Amino acid sequence: MGRERVEAWIREKGLGWRLITMPGPTRTVAEAASQLDVDASLIVKTLVLVCEGGVYAAIIPGDRRLSLDKVARIAGECRLARRGEVVGLTGYPAGGVPPVALPEGVRVIVDSRVASMSVAYGGGGDEMTLLEFKPGELLETVESIVADVSE
Repeated sequence: MGRERVEAWIREKGLGWRLITMPGPTRTVAEAASQLDVDASLIVKTLVLVCEGGVYAAIIPGDRRLSLDKVARIAGECRLARRGEVVGLTGYPAGGVPPVALPEGVRVIVDSRVASMSVAYGGGGDEMTLLEFKPGELLETVESIVADVSE
């Protein structure tokens, strides 16, 4: 169901992005990078945050860590959503959350390092699917905040 939602969103926006069905789970950056045979820096994580200012999705490079202190400057105090909360907040399982096709009300923060990438791979809506996308097109299509939120 999640993959189909992402696929429909891509079609609706007229983007040439592709969804890649993987032979095994891609819940972690290491799993995704290994199966794609790419560096972890090309994988992006979409991390779901519960903040004073609402629910946020932070999109950061796979080889970096989210800085909650930096996010707090944008969204107030935040915490990572618990694994069991992620589906309820986004409609996607933890480890498969895409950087797009998120529910209305989920605000998106794109780390400035992701914004400068020419191509990236992220969650595709489930644990067996990856999305190959162009971050520049993401920024043109999704209302988002670009900021340095990783370390």
